[in-house]
Amino acid sequence: MRVLVVGTNRMCHDRLRDLGHEMVLFVPRGRARREDAVGPYRHVVVLDDQAVPEDWVGIARVLHRGAPFDAVVAYNEHTYRIVRAVSDALDVPTVVDLELFGRVLDKARMRELLEKHGIPSCRHRYARGRDAVLAAVEEIGLPCIVKPVDGEASEGVARIESAAELDAALLRVGARHLDRGVLVEEFLAGPEYSVEALSVGSRHHIVAVTRKFSDHRTFVERGHLVPAPLDAADHQAVAAYTTRVLDAFGFHDCPSHTEIVLTERGPRIIETHNRIGGDSIMDLVRLATGVDMYDLVARQSLGQDVTALLPDPVAHHQSAAVWFADPDGPTSSTLLEVRGVDRVRGLPHVHRLELLKEPGSPLVPVRQSSDRSALAITVGASPEEALARAREAIGSLRFVYAWTSAEPLD
Repeated sequence: MRVLVVGTNRMCHDRLRDLGHEMVLFVPRGRARREDAVGPYRHVVVLDDQAVPEDWVGIARVLHRGAPFDAVVAYNEHTYRIVRAVSDALDVPTVVDLELFGRVLDKARMRELLEKHGIPSCRHRYARGRDAVLAAVEEIGLPCIVKPVDGEASEGVARIESAAELDAALLRVGARHLDRGVLVEEFLAGPEYSVEALSVGSRHHIVAVTRKFSDHRTFVERGHLVPAPLDAADHQAVAAYTTRVLDAFGFHDCPSHTEIVLTERGPRIIETHNRIGGDSIMDLVRLATGVDMYDLVARQSLGQDVTALLPDPVAHHQSAAVWFADPDGPTSSTLLEVRGVDRVRGLPHVHRLELLKEPGSPLVPVRQSSDRSALAITVGASPEEALARAREAIGSLRFVYAWTSAEPLD
């Protein structure tokens, strides 16, 4: 097949290549990589990040006229509107459901839909403008969460525990989000999980439950663990609750990544997405279970029924974890080098060690996922062993910085 691929998640692109499909890549400039030019693509088209769907449609139309596309696909939300526009304009099949995307993108709409279906959620208020947000915070009570209704990567999310923190928290949320409208929610106390599922038709297959570890102030994720160390009753409760959520939203023929807090009252949703989880979670799933979600999602994006490729039940033969480095220090310093990389990569239980910052990168406070500096993926015979190994691998790295005067700071 000749496939128009829009956006990133290049692991799925690799699976399409392995399946023998020809690909044309459309990618916004801010998400393009140098290696795309020598990647597995027949053509690569890069437009400005502010390009509207009609711009992409025009280029797709020219390419389609010369050699028709058989499908148009995407694996992350920021390009779903482009895919739908191209599909409609050229009458090329896609499995992207833009209406479903709209239901899960808007966090306020999500809470309303859960209430409509009688699914336990949390107390919340939508507010627009600083005064309205302050009133909503007073109504919901402290501690509470303030977050953009359509944000991603933990950007603009703030936890408020006391009145003294209000100004700093709203500064973190940002004036732009406050003016557009934010969601104020009660703080859900308990361990965090995500549920990785694949809906085939309207049947939801729970592939894995991931334990999540986030910074308690910024909510940037520090690490993930598969399988989550849950007893049978809690695992069943989380899986059953997630299935109710997916039914309520009308998930079909797509993956999902649903974030859950297991409170004293039972599971409660943070948010859900009609895409696979990021942060290398799918690598953990493959290492722990043997299920290659990248392959399944790539096949499904072309309209293939992948039921026969899904084991039932999914079994775990080992555990896998990822942990991220988030060094802190003076913002006037830049990264010189990272020591200990070769030694850590040589450890038999380290599946992958990846540096996320290049030498010369400024040291910035970790406020969103892209601010992290490295990741390590490890395996172990138990969840506890895999997690300890991942944290130890990151802890063995030494990030060496320099002041602007070039004096080294270790």
